Amino acid sequence: MRTTAVYGTAMVVPATAVNLLHAVSHFGQEVLSLHAWQWAYVTCVIFLAPVVAAVLLWSPYRLAGAWLLFGSMAGSFAFDLAYHFLIEGPDNVFTLEPGAWLMPFRLSAVLLVATSGLGALVGGWRCSGSLACRQGHHPEATWP
Repeated sequence: MRTTAVYGTAMVVPATAVNLLHAVSHFGQEVLSLHAWQWAYVTCVIFLAPVVAAVLLWSPYRLAGAWLLFGSMAGSFAFDLAYHFLIEGPDNVFTLEPGAWLMPFRLSAVLLVATSGLGALVGGWRCSGSLACRQGHHPEATWP
């Protein structure tokens, strides 16, 4: 069984679903204030890269998939945490205007941080195992 692929995919599927819900809540809450570079980041790093990583995890390139999963999920975690909780602005969950989509926006923002954080841990878990191999430790039984 490919443990890394299973766990990685198990993180990418809900993360993608939560990202889609959050995108819908952005439209519903009328928070459409992303700059061009942010749209590019969200599209490439937050949406596409985890899906590509999941595909790679099931291929002979699973280590590259793990690194891509780690990088994309860590990048997503940092972006989501910063823009939804730390930086003042229209995306901050604490300063949103009341509306029908306020609770879905807030809930999906929390779930984004949680799923991307867990996804980064899963990717990092596999990557750290590959580094241990290079240093003389052999966790092959753990990393199919």
